[in-house]
Parts: sequence; structure tokens; C-alpha cells
Amino acid sequence: MSDGEFDRGEAGGNPQAEGLQGMDTPAGAFLSTLSDNDRALATENGWQDIGSVLESYRTLREQLSGAVTLPEKSASEEDRAAFYAELSKTWTPEDGYQFRMPEALPENFPYDQAFAKEAEGWFQEAGLHPAAAQKLHDRWVGKMADQFTAHEQASRDAARQQAEAVEAAHRALVKEYGEPGSDGYQNVVAKAERALSGLKNAGVDLGDWFSGKGALTQPDENGLQQVADPAAVKLLAFVHDKAFAEDGLAVSGTEGGGANPFDRDRPNLKEQSDLLERNPARARQLILAAGRDPRKFML
Repeated sequence: MSDGEFDRGEAGGNPQAEGLQGMDTPAGAFLSTLSDNDRALATENGWQDIGSVLESYRTLREQLSGAVTLPEKSASEEDRAAFYAELSKTWTPEDGYQFRMPEALPENFPYDQAFAKEAEGWFQEAGLHPAAAQKLHDRWVGKMADQFTAHEQASRDAARQQAEAVEAAHRALVKEYGEPGSDGYQNVVAKAERALSGLKNAGVDLGDWFSGKGALTQPDENGLQQVADPAAVKLLAFVHDKAFAEDGLAVSGTEGGGANPFDRDRPNLKEQSDLLERNPARARQLILAAGRDPRKFML
């Protein structure tokens, strides 16, 4: 083998020799002092001398000086809380969160601005990131919207059911007593209204009780109620016939006949005195039925 052939073989079969080409330059001289791994790292980062290495180090220190260091695993809960509170100051808005309203809210949804403002204070105190605060806000509004929709639907269903009950009660009364303009219909309704008013004047208000049972509707803005169960009208008409006289509560069961002893036009002072002494509760009922004030009779 000739010398020339030996030289070509060495050059082609020694990668380390190839990597050291140009070592006569300052950068090459610097790299030649490093191990293979360090030389690869230096080449990757563009380090050509000690100065470039130190400059890169100074830059790294400046970057790390503003970095956040998480508490150690052994840190106390107080230290972790303090770290989070300090960190959250970087994103918690001092002028409050600017919430966006979720899409597709129900029409006439009563958004509670006062509560939203109060919750905003809670979020800020907790140091929530604006994105997290917005997510919680949307969840809360969504929950309120669902409840509002359910309430509105329940109200519509109740109104529909009540209207159907009123219509059914009307048909039942018409079937039994005749059309609304007939004497039979007008008479039974008048008796029911008179009995209900008379009982109320006597201290027994059954309006709410009938409403709760579904026999009468809730009073409207004028205090009027509608019949939702014909049995209520029949019951009140029966009470009227059995318990009321033309001028007020009958006094059957007490001494003195059927007249109200507290009637302004036909007072019975003796019976008034007897009732006030022996049965004040009954006396109060009769005083109210006569449209008078029980306090004037020391009740």
C-alpha cells in the first residue's frame, strides 16, 4: 500500500479528524479543548469562546430573575396561600371583572345585577383569573336561567289548568242551574257570594282556604275570585240557606228568636247584655254581621 493510499484511508475513516478541521481558528482552538458532548452543545448554542459562554449565562440569569418559583413540597399551607395571593395580583383586575352575558338567555330573564356585583367581589378576593371568573359567572347565570325557565313553564301550566277548571266548573253550573242569565244560576251564585262575605264579616274568612283547595281561584287585582269547583258554590249556597237570615247571621240556638240583637234599626239591649256576658264569641260574630265595631261593646 502506498503512502498516498494510506493518507486517503485515514481521512475518510476518521470522523473525529473531520470534525476538527479548522482548528487553527480561535473558535476552533476553543472547541478543540472540549469533549465531544460539550463541543456539540457549544456548536448548537453558537459558543465560540469563553466570552460567548459567559454572555449567554448572564442573559439566562436575567431571564430567570423574573421567573416564578413554585413553593417546595414541604411548604406550609400559609406559604402556599401567600404565594398564590401574590401571584394572582398579576391578573386580578383592580377595576373589577367585565362579564359578558351568555348567549341564548330566556326572554325577560331577570339578570341580578346586584348579586353579580357582590359575586365579583368574591371572585376578586379569591384571586380568580378573569377567564375563570367568566366561566363561573356563566355557570351561575345558566343555572338561574334554567330555574327561571322552569318557573315560567310551571306558571303557564298552572294558569292553563286553572282556566280549564274554571271553564269546567262553569259548564257544570250551567248544566245544573241554567244559563248565566237565568234566575237559577244567578240565585245560587248570589247565595254563595253572600255566604262567603257573611262568614268573612263574622271572622271566618274561607277565601284563602277555598283557593288553597282549588275550589276558587286566587283573587285578582279587584279582589274577585272565580269558581274552579262547582261543589264550592253548592256548599256556600247550603251554608247561606242554613246559617244566614236576610239581615245577617241567624240567632237560632240563642235566646231571642231569629233577629240580630245588635242590628242598628232593631236593637235588643237585653239580649245584647246576655250575649256579651255569657257568649262573647257569639256576640262578636253578631256585632260584625250587623256591620258594627266590637270595640264599642268592649270586645
